[in-house]
Amino acid sequence: MAIIGKDRADITEEDVEFLRANYTSAGGLIPNAYSGGAFFTPTHVARFIVEALRGLSGGSFAEGARFLEPSCGSGVFLEHLPEDGEVTALELDETSAKVASLLYPAANVILGDAFLHDRRDYYEYVIGNPPYGVPIDIAADELPDGFATLTTAKGRAKGKSESAFIELAIKATKPGGYIAFVLPKGIGYNSQAAKVRDLIRETCWHVASVELPGTTFAHVGTTISTDIHILRKVTPNARKVYVKYGQRGNGRFPVDIVEQMDESAADTVWYEGQPPVFHVAITDIGYDKDGKSTDKYGDGLTQLDEILEAFTDTLVRENCDPIAPVNGASHALNVKVPPHEDWRVKAGLYAYWNVLTLGRGEEINGESSFDFDWQDLIVTQYNEGRR
Repeated sequence: MAIIGKDRADITEEDVEFLRANYTSAGGLIPNAYSGGAFFTPTHVARFIVEALRGLSGGSFAEGARFLEPSCGSGVFLEHLPEDGEVTALELDETSAKVASLLYPAANVILGDAFLHDRRDYYEYVIGNPPYGVPIDIAADELPDGFATLTTAKGRAKGKSESAFIELAIKATKPGGYIAFVLPKGIGYNSQAAKVRDLIRETCWHVASVELPGTTFAHVGTTISTDIHILRKVTPNARKVYVKYGQRGNGRFPVDIVEQMDESAADTVWYEGQPPVFHVAITDIGYDKDGKSTDKYGDGLTQLDEILEAFTDTLVRENCDPIAPVNGASHALNVKVPPHEDWRVKAGLYAYWNVLTLGRGEEINGESSFDFDWQDLIVTQYNEGRR
């Protein structure tokens, strides 16, 4: 705090390095890293998210790619972004914002309420670990536009932070852009999150979900269950596809199937270009509940590093048997290990599978549901049509 109190001209390189090593983005030093729903994100988790997006972008980010971190804290995600990117970072806490601006001077760090940020359809990537369970309470007339996840009464817009941050990300991302957030597991099933699940289904392709173990945030005194969800904002030229799920065969593991239907007979709706959703359950984050390293091989790599190759190739596991969404859900946000993958988790290995969306290679509007270039083609056609 003595460093933060200095004039910028008096802050030395040694001061900056001290902040980089010790500041947790919660206004204190490790292990005091929880404040108002914000958890310090381990740097290798932030790195994984950035590298997964790099893989989904063909192995590299375009020069000048636009990034938004709407709740940046001290900037752990900013550390891994390309130097030639256009990076905007929002932060409500004055101390954290100053730290982030000192550590990452190339980023445009903006002190203020993220929900007043009015750039729409602009960023190629929106990333972060937004606050969980924090009540949002803001003057409705200050918002740049309406929020479906906030309820307005007596001039105040109120709701839960995690849902509102997802909606903000969707608004800010350009069509065809990516969103990657660390979110509480309840997003997938809580009744309070129903509105945001509907919003995601109506506006996004679901790319992948990665379940993190309870030890991920053990270093800050919590075992909160979290998932990384990666979404891609649908372009207006993508048409809706209505489907119904069923099963074929008998025995313990019947085969899940999907059939295209009229809207009135369908279970749910996806968009053209939607591949099977890639799901992973990580069992080892690199340390145990006491913070001790679990690195058996001394190479500094974790299970997150091991699955990165999937994001540079196809997100469907070879010889995988895609399964229908859990318990008839109309989305794939529930990350629940299927029975045929349970043994991997019990053995301490990561489990990965695919959630069935448009079928097992069936033809949808003239394209195969297993054509993983289809989504990119739709985005390319949209961008070319706007030139």
